[in-house]
Amino acid sequence: MSLAATLSPAADRPKLRFGFSGAIALSLALSAALTFDHARAVWRTGTFYDTDDAMRMAQVRDLLSGQSWFDMTADRMDPPAGVFMHWSRIVDAPLALLIKFFGLFMSPAHAEAATRLAFPFLLLAALYALIGWASGALTDGRARAAGAMLAMASGAVFGQFIPGRIDHHAPQIVLLAAMTGATLTAFNPSRALFAAAAGAAAALSLAISLENLPFIAILAAAPVAIWIAYGDDYAPALRFYGLGLAGALLMTYGATVGPERWGVRACDALSFAQLAPALTGAIGVFALSFLRVGGPIARTGAALVAAAAAAGVFHGVAPQCLGDPFVGLDPLVRHIWLAHVAEVKSLREFAAGSPWAALGMAAPTALGVCISAWLAVRASGIARARFVLLCALLTTGFAMTFWAIRVFSSVGPLVALAGAALLAHVSCRVEGLSPAARIALATFAALPLSPLAYSIVTPADAAPSGGVNSMSCLTPQATAPLEALPVGLVLAPIDFGSHLIAQTHHGALAAPYHRNNHGNRIALDALMARPDAAQAIVQQSGANYVAVCPAMGQLRTIIAEAPQGLAATLVAGQTPGWLDKLDTSGPNLVFRVKR
Repeated sequence: MSLAATLSPAADRPKLRFGFSGAIALSLALSAALTFDHARAVWRTGTFYDTDDAMRMAQVRDLLSGQSWFDMTADRMDPPAGVFMHWSRIVDAPLALLIKFFGLFMSPAHAEAATRLAFPFLLLAALYALIGWASGALTDGRARAAGAMLAMASGAVFGQFIPGRIDHHAPQIVLLAAMTGATLTAFNPSRALFAAAAGAAAALSLAISLENLPFIAILAAAPVAIWIAYGDDYAPALRFYGLGLAGALLMTYGATVGPERWGVRACDALSFAQLAPALTGAIGVFALSFLRVGGPIARTGAALVAAAAAAGVFHGVAPQCLGDPFVGLDPLVRHIWLAHVAEVKSLREFAAGSPWAALGMAAPTALGVCISAWLAVRASGIARARFVLLCALLTTGFAMTFWAIRVFSSVGPLVALAGAALLAHVSCRVEGLSPAARIALATFAALPLSPLAYSIVTPADAAPSGGVNSMSCLTPQATAPLEALPVGLVLAPIDFGSHLIAQTHHGALAAPYHRNNHGNRIALDALMARPDAAQAIVQQSGANYVAVCPAMGQLRTIIAEAPQGLAATLVAGQTPGWLDKLDTSGPNLVFRVKR
């Protein structure tokens, strides 16, 4: 019997009786209500709560001001050369269009604020819809509403989709949901065309950033595994996936990478280093669909040859990209900056300081792995294949959190798929219960899969000591005194840079981006050197101002490492003779460099 023969009509299956559109609307309404205060603050004050959001807006403004589509240089970061960013214009484009649209009937400031509210909300609606659709693919049309509601309960709205969030992480999570739903759907031979959509979404994801790469590898292997196990009935999915991936890769590469950079081999963004092996793999998958070989062993051998070809091209083109993506980061910059960024900490490191928060993130994912594995054992045919894929995605995501906990924001909505499938499984066995009893049972079963539930029932982790409140240094009100000064270059801690660029007309020597090795190292050297030695460093850097904020967490780290350094001296109220302390209000201490 072929795998397709195990499919049963959706009409023969009992469904969870709650409208899909209603579930999406309710989820969005709850999300908006729970984050209303945050949205109001963004609208009223324009505060950027994340450095990447501030830098993204600065990048979009440059585009709207006439900067070339292919020129990703942040000119005011470590000028005069600037820093060529590893981001792409794919996220900039909708932001620019929204600003233009809102600008038709709003002031520029309000047009930006409206864009920062609309962008994550629209993406959140897409996420709920796609998770619901993927839940239906897992359950033969059932549990779509449950999937949307569980996606809301995953807490996505409090992470990468929170009002004001305009960085690329939310689009990547939406694309991961789209790829997953399309791949699950393409497991049905009659709907193999969805594999082309999965391949195209993978190419678009790679063009935005490389953070989905491990998930893309699992999703790309899925149609190959089905073909190996069940033969030629599933060859069309391979053909469509290869075409979708190759075609979209070429289009996105041409649309986002300037011709003068087509041969560049970068490890942190889509470049020839990724294009060549990805195209080789896409062509290999496409070629496999035309093979008429014997059994699973022969098909496995052919697939291994195609995989080896792609791996060989990658090793030949960019062997330097096989290791740590931050291998070129200056050791001091890594120690002072990157080692203290919460989202890039491993699960073990994060749990050491915030054990209850770590539990709330890790437990739902671990349960999702167990549920999908259990359902795979109980299912058969195409249903088993789908649950195996979901289990592989969740397992990969959970494993990646031991490298960086940021992955939880991507894998959290996928946990909703396991929860929706579990609820569909349970609902088939409690048809005799009243609607109220079924809702209570479903809620009870879903709670352990929601990080929000853990945040309610577990105690709060201890807050950092010492009165550290970096956000108070970075609000538009805090940086307004700097905006009033003549245009110049500001030497400040790394975490200050993005907000300085977005909220003032100044340039920033340092900013929290790994490609800014030069400016970041100079800023740290100056702030950690004794005042007499720091004078030469600051003046050679071309900085016009030095700014520090005693409440900034990173500054505390700098002072702890160099208690006799310039930063410690300034915070202690002592001003070297080569600096003039400016009379500025607010939490930031600002000094003019004497020439």
